[in-house]
Amino acid sequence: HVLLTARHAPPASADRTLLLGCFPPSESVQLLARIAPRHVSSPRDAAAARSLVETLGNLPLALGTAAAYMRRCDVPCAEYLERYAASEGRRSSSSSSSSSSALPARYGESNEHFHSVASSLALSVNEIEKENPTACRVLRLLSFLGPDLVTKAVIRNLLCERRRVDAVAERRRRDVDRRRSVARATAAVALGIGASGALRLVRRNHGGQAGVVAATALTAAALLFVSQDSFLFDGHSNNQPDTTAPSTPNSFSSFEYEQADLVWDILKSFSLISVKDGKGTIHRLMSQAMRYSQSDEEARGNVTICIDAMRSMWTFKPERPDTWKESQSILEHVKSVAAHSLEYHDLSPEYILRAGQLSKEAGVFSAMSLNAFVEAQASLEMSLKLLDIGAAKRKRNAAFQKAKAETLHELGRVLRYQANYSESEQSLREALQISNRWNTNRKGNDPSVRKGIADTLHELGVLEVKKHNLDTAALFLQQSLDMRRSSDQCTSDDTHANCASTLHQLAAIHVARKPPSLEKAKTLLQESLSLCQQIGQRAATLKQLARVSIRQGFLDKADTYLEHALELYLELYGDNKLHINIAAVKFQQGALALQREQLEEAWNHFSECLRIRRHVYAYARTVGSREDENPIHLEVSCVLHELGCVGFSQKRYSRSMEVLRAEHDILEKLEESATA
Repeated sequence: HVLLTARHAPPASADRTLLLGCFPPSESVQLLARIAPRHVSSPRDAAAARSLVETLGNLPLALGTAAAYMRRCDVPCAEYLERYAASEGRRSSSSSSSSSSALPARYGESNEHFHSVASSLALSVNEIEKENPTACRVLRLLSFLGPDLVTKAVIRNLLCERRRVDAVAERRRRDVDRRRSVARATAAVALGIGASGALRLVRRNHGGQAGVVAATALTAAALLFVSQDSFLFDGHSNNQPDTTAPSTPNSFSSFEYEQADLVWDILKSFSLISVKDGKGTIHRLMSQAMRYSQSDEEARGNVTICIDAMRSMWTFKPERPDTWKESQSILEHVKSVAAHSLEYHDLSPEYILRAGQLSKEAGVFSAMSLNAFVEAQASLEMSLKLLDIGAAKRKRNAAFQKAKAETLHELGRVLRYQANYSESEQSLREALQISNRWNTNRKGNDPSVRKGIADTLHELGVLEVKKHNLDTAALFLQQSLDMRRSSDQCTSDDTHANCASTLHQLAAIHVARKPPSLEKAKTLLQESLSLCQQIGQRAATLKQLARVSIRQGFLDKADTYLEHALELYLELYGDNKLHINIAAVKFQQGALALQREQLEEAWNHFSECLRIRRHVYAYARTVGSREDENPIHLEVSCVLHELGCVGFSQKRYSRSMEVLRAEHDILEKLEESATA
């Protein structure tokens, strides 16, 4: 079972929703007494506790923060209540003089809860600021990351980026001071020369009016030079974005290690972070309160620090499975930072580009490693929004156009996975149009642009295979293969892997034709196998070779191919065994067992395939449906059909009719949606 918590329950799930209110006053007081027993034991403190729980609206989060403060600072409840009242007085005074301090109206009914959390948090933050300002800075930075999987490694990277930004600002300040000193010395010399020249003019003209006018003009020019020179340096901002931030992993000094440990302990002691197995969680309301306590300028600076920290931690490489696990641990942080970047349109174009690229990478990872296609689509669409904002600031900028083409390409792939073929084609063709335009502008001399074109042609070919437009698919794939083979880097491992992938898809076309060209397909697949080194690609080619071998009647060889493919996929995906590619192998193993008339084994393989596909395509279930119901997806209907055939061969007629009716229902709904 999965338990979901939310402040607002969706109407569709009202029949399965349990509404939980805040504690009654007696339980709230008991919570305070359990966390800080010594600080609510006296009659005076007990009375203060009753007043405090009413003030905080009996909200457990706010009560827990207050109790942790009492215990950490050794403050009795009565004194805490006095400090709280004083803090609220200062906050009220501040909010009356500055509208930015008011709570955001968009929280609606949750404003009361938000206010309780923000008020109790403010007192703790003030105390932390006195004890360790670094901990406060880290807490503000963490408010822009995901609420879960906060680790000391994350804090170390934030500290490292914070220190680098401070160092850059200090260098700029010294540079401005140096230039200002030079400017002042130069201005003094200019003013002296101007005054001397003016005096000579007055003497030459014996104090006449023309001499006075000329002297005045010369002196004014010197003064103007002084003022303009000072203005140029006084206006030099120390807050300009740092465009030199590395995207490589940070190396830490003893400062980062020591401060991360210290910050970790302080945040735990104030109950601002809860820790289990070395991983921390910060409540969402707490993070919201921290974000809204920051000025726009401070928040904008903190977002840029978080962007660079995530770039330094993000090691994901699609071709290197050893980078996947580490990247998954910060995936939600990357998505959160990208989302917050959208809130600050005045970020520099460099940082908008970095955020957009991070969001694209998150989308690729979600699709490839997790089969989370809906989440992947959301990340890719967010990337496009960021890139459009940045491109508006930098007209016809190559970096933004290239990034947009790459993101559209990945979005087209994800839409294809979801069987949304029309939108997939639209996205891919737009990517191809952008790449072709830039290739023309660069006169075909940019290898990275040509590679992007070849990749998109390949993806368009795969899409046409899915739509069973085999001639069009072959045209796209052959164009892609020709471009890759004519590349200056045609001998690189990356190009070999890409050529292998295209050969694989061309082989699939020969298998799908009527009649099939199985020998030609086999030759192409063997050539592909000789080129590809990546685990996933090799497994996919072995799976396709098994399909050809089954069609040719070489069943033992097909069995061997499938076993090897499954071993590679399990090595690649590790614990994530509910993967679409593993389901595809199970489907082929079921087909092989059926051809051998091993009906029970076939049923087991197809059933496992169905279980995985139900999980992967769960987003395609109708709203409010049960977990065991079938998603409305063509891949699910295909495996149901095979199960129906196996059940019929086993003379399990009622079970066979049941799954075939389920297949019929899916196909009917797909037809309805296609004609709607």
